[in-house]
Amino acid sequence: MSLRARVTFSIDEASRTLVFRYIGDLTGDRLYAQIIDYIQTVEAPWFYDFLVDARRFEGVIQSSDTEAFGRWWADIAQGRDAGRRIAVVSGDPLIHARKGLRDTIFPHRTSGVFDTMDEAQEWLATASPEAAA
Repeated sequence: MSLRARVTFSIDEASRTLVFRYIGDLTGDRLYAQIIDYIQTVEAPWFYDFLVDARRFEGVIQSSDTEAFGRWWADIAQGRDAGRRIAVVSGDPLIHARKGLRDTIFPHRTSGVFDTMDEAQEWLATASPEAAA
């Protein structure tokens, strides 16, 4: 049985983290459209770390979709996200391999890719941006 494809969102004000959960078979353009809609509801989203839980993601995100999202993000963040982090949780080797792409697209943030939520949350809570996995 296939999961109903969706992105869910939550916000942890205490840790200043926006949490995105990618679930099911989504295309990158659909996924990022939902993320943009959500981010536009958050006041000063550039002051938050991002925690992406892609463990239940079954789709494919094209590099061009990520690059388009990165351009949108750069326009709204204007470098104000310097020092913030992106933690991605996934067992997918492609997501691990694209860490360099994320680092290029989000030059003011440090990214890490993790196999478990515990690892990602610990890194967000304790690591300096330079200590990315």
